[in-house]
Amino acid sequence: MNSILLRIAFSLFLMFGFVGSSYFFSFYLSELEANDREGFLTKKAWDFTNSLSDEDLVGQTIHIAIPAKTVDAVALTEIQKTRPGGIILFGKNLGKREEIKDLTANLQKVAKEESLHPFLISTDQEGGRVFRVQDGVTAYPGAMAVGQTGNEVWGNTVGFVTSYELKELGINFLFAPVLDINNNPFNPVINTRSFGSDPERVSNVAVAYEAGARKGGALPVIKHFPGHGDTNVDSHLGLPIIKKTLSELETLELVPFKKAIDSGAEAVMSAHIVYPLIDEKYPATLSKKILTGILREKLKFEGIIITDAMEMHAISKNFEKERPGVLTLQAGANIVLLTSWGETARKFKDQILTAYRAGEFITKGPDGIERNVLKEAVFKQIRKKIEMGLYDANSIQPELVNENQNLKSFLEAKERERRDLFLELQKSDFYLKEITRGSIRAYPQGIPERKDFLSKSIRFVKNPFLQKSLEEVKSGDIKSIGQLAKSKDFTYFLFDSSSEKEIESIAKLAKKYPNKSFVVFHGGTPFVKLPQLPNLNYVLSFSLTQESWKSMGEVYKDGKSIKAAELILLPKDGKTPTLGAFPGGI
Repeated sequence: MNSILLRIAFSLFLMFGFVGSSYFFSFYLSELEANDREGFLTKKAWDFTNSLSDEDLVGQTIHIAIPAKTVDAVALTEIQKTRPGGIILFGKNLGKREEIKDLTANLQKVAKEESLHPFLISTDQEGGRVFRVQDGVTAYPGAMAVGQTGNEVWGNTVGFVTSYELKELGINFLFAPVLDINNNPFNPVINTRSFGSDPERVSNVAVAYEAGARKGGALPVIKHFPGHGDTNVDSHLGLPIIKKTLSELETLELVPFKKAIDSGAEAVMSAHIVYPLIDEKYPATLSKKILTGILREKLKFEGIIITDAMEMHAISKNFEKERPGVLTLQAGANIVLLTSWGETARKFKDQILTAYRAGEFITKGPDGIERNVLKEAVFKQIRKKIEMGLYDANSIQPELVNENQNLKSFLEAKERERRDLFLELQKSDFYLKEITRGSIRAYPQGIPERKDFLSKSIRFVKNPFLQKSLEEVKSGDIKSIGQLAKSKDFTYFLFDSSSEKEIESIAKLAKKYPNKSFVVFHGGTPFVKLPQLPNLNYVLSFSLTQESWKSMGEVYKDGKSIKAAELILLPKDGKTPTLGAFPGGI
């Protein structure tokens, strides 16, 4: 008997030993392959960087906009003169799906013809009110709506699908997600672009979005470092100032950024905000203390740093004479983002080129070794372009990937993996309906479960998608509301709104008819005056998408309880923040 047990034990030992050794051997091989790829990527990126002329080297650090939906004569001239590293696309550039694919393909074709490295082609596709691509990308609700679900899986799904669909259109650089914590209800620019008012929600859902987007194929950018949530000034229009110490930032604003970086985030966008207790002179975009001292050294971020748009008044009206393009690269940024072309692009290129030739980007580290900061900035960008597989048959280096079979196999495996996941999600329509319905919330408190209420409801809604979802509810004429209010047939009066003015008029009716229950389906920003009355409830979607309007009606109609919104909203006597000059902008 003991002999049999010994044989069994010995067999198990051999089996587990074999499995264990196979695992560690496989892990060892994976490490070797990863190291081989790293070595190849680094060498090639430096070879490309060192081969660039001064003008091309400087041009790579600049990303510009173009005026139309095609690579017209103006766009071609701008590319030839600036020789940029990337192109940012706005709504004016983005038409139907096929138009977008033609545009991005032609941009890369021009890059090849002009002997330029492949472009990083970017756009702001945050969802909700910042939704550049109207055809070809799933219309998910905005960040705040997704954040209200508290569901990391949903965050990951939205990030992945958005990124994948952009990549299929030829857009490979995604300016999302926003990691700003909107704990200041007076914030005029971040608003519903934030995933929430608390660091835990933003850290969980927004960071999951970033991880999903990274897997999707377009490079996501976390923004706006080190935090744009707690300000009441729009940096498009003025220079925000946040008087917080580094310790204070570490307990709130930096929490999601740190988590995202620790999770592998590869690109960060800076904020045009002054933090005088850290750097009393320069905003984060121009501050070496912030971009290098905090982001690079303290948070150990090794990826790409891109500025927010340098034409924004926070920079252009306050630091234009101090050569902001030079300052931001010296501070630690790798890409200078411009949302224009022409004279502005030329000015930035000239100032950077002059500084480069004067040796202003040569620094010495603590070890006494000289560094060329501008070359390092270009190296990081080109290395990422290689790693993303942008050097294909239609680039200036069509055989690059074939030079390293390991890298080629790695990129092909990644592409198969993302394609399989996309097709799997497609079977469920990318969970658009479930995610949108899961984001609907009530204010000022939750709405309890309801029974037999539809027959006692009457609607005065204008939005066609909300009308369709509430078609079982009788429609009323607002001119007859006085007569309807006297009727015992109706208890619930349903309205829709997307503005503060509409809400105020509905609140007046609720005050006039206190014996009736008023429900406002509000699709716009919740950071407006929301009068509180005993007989007035709000159903919020934080988003104006078609699916958001439909979901508000469907969730209410189901009769199940609706959770209260978890947000810091305007105090009773608070003044509504004015909408920024670029409400859909970065």
